[in-house]
Amino acid sequence: MIWAPDQEQVVVIASAWQRWQDGTLALPENNEYGGAREGGPAVPMLPVKSLLQGFLGALWLAPVTVILILACVLVAVISDLGADVMSVRSLFFPDVIQPGQFPLAALISGLDSPGDWIRTLTPALLHFGPVHLIFNLLWLWFFGRMMEPQFGKPIYLLLILLLAFSANISQYLWSGTPNFGGMSGVVYGQIGLIWMWQTLRPQSRLRLPLPMIMVFLVALVLMEILASSMIASAAHLGGLVAGMLSGLVLGTVFKRAGNRSGADV
Repeated sequence: MIWAPDQEQVVVIASAWQRWQDGTLALPENNEYGGAREGGPAVPMLPVKSLLQGFLGALWLAPVTVILILACVLVAVISDLGADVMSVRSLFFPDVIQPGQFPLAALISGLDSPGDWIRTLTPALLHFGPVHLIFNLLWLWFFGRMMEPQFGKPIYLLLILLLAFSANISQYLWSGTPNFGGMSGVVYGQIGLIWMWQTLRPQSRLRLPLPMIMVFLVALVLMEILASSMIASAAHLGGLVAGMLSGLVLGTVFKRAGNRSGADV
């Protein structure tokens, strides 16, 4: 059984399978060492050309996602995976709330420069340790390649900015400290958005298995119970709620547009 992303790929795979069965599809025969048999062309152990083609294809398909991943990796290198926080101190959330102030009002009034507003987004680029970085970027890559082609680059970029802002604002208002970072709030926002989108548009190709969504929700609760002091749970929840609301709005708008045009949008 082979899972394909859409019906067009099903046709391509089925055709290749039939040609292989008929003996008209030539396949390279590799030996136990990964190279071609004697007399055939050498097969490199590391398919650099394939990897480069895959990266360029991803850059064309989901450039916003790829650029975000590269930015996170660059920040991780500069900060030594979060060990050298002084080198990236300008990326932390602006610490503007003073004791005794109403948090939300103090936050809004304290963001008095474009740099401060930008810093409400940049904590998403910060990661502390290899597991934190790899885990977040893998899921960003997974969900981003699904979402970006569906919504287009401009809308997807605005969604990412909204999710990052909501996640970071939530964490700062909850904890009162700017010492946090990570893309996981955005990742939870992506999950929430896809969840609501597929609820309103069950025929859409942008969808996730419900058990997968439930696993993430259970993980959110368990992280708060077992490791609340080390996990930015408010960022996860803030991103999730913002994603769900965005999914409801986008799902409704696209559904109405599809109804007017008579096509699935």
